[in-house]
Amino acid sequence: MDEKRPFRSLDVVAVSPHPDDAEYGAGSLLAAYAANGHRVTIALMTGGDEIRLTEAKSAAAVLGAELVGDPTGRDGGLAVTRARVRWLEEHIATADMVFAPHPDDTHQDHRATTAIVSAALRRSAVGLSWYRTPSSGQSFTPTAFFRVTDHFASVRLRAIEMHHTQSDRPYLRPEHLALKDAWFGWLSGHLAAEPFQVVRHQYTTLPAPDRGH
Repeated sequence: MDEKRPFRSLDVVAVSPHPDDAEYGAGSLLAAYAANGHRVTIALMTGGDEIRLTEAKSAAAVLGAELVGDPTGRDGGLAVTRARVRWLEEHIATADMVFAPHPDDTHQDHRATTAIVSAALRRSAVGLSWYRTPSSGQSFTPTAFFRVTDHFASVRLRAIEMHHTQSDRPYLRPEHLALKDAWFGWLSGHLAAEPFQVVRHQYTTLPAPDRGH
């Protein structure tokens, strides 16, 4: 009988332009990774607002993730700088997978985040996928889906509810999230799903069984 491969904890990093973006786009998947023993980090590019940073830390804790925030980033004025690229490089140095917003996005901070991610990963072979935000453009084309269960949908919702200052945002309401999950679930053959566009994925082969030769 073939032996099972030993468990190896993955290092998963979700890069979030603002507090709540990673939760909206990948919250259920991140919660599932954390629940299954993997290390999950949310790298917040606009960590300069103390109130929203506190909310983001609470939300990350609900997901089972660690939050790190760039203290120089400001909402609405995020610029692509060498210092920010280096900051992100430090926090994805050991990552197995990185998730970030899609490049086609109408929010300037989201586009800047994608450019920072691309620069930080320019010499890396780490797996990379884009997630959808409320301002993603039409060229976001999902190629992978995570089936959202009721449990992880509720964990994601509790995390989003930690963002008290954003409670008036219509796209963060439970009914919007449910409709989004249902639409992408329909596209993928599930009742509910989170969509991702895979940029690159590392394929590996299982060790060959010892056949006694």
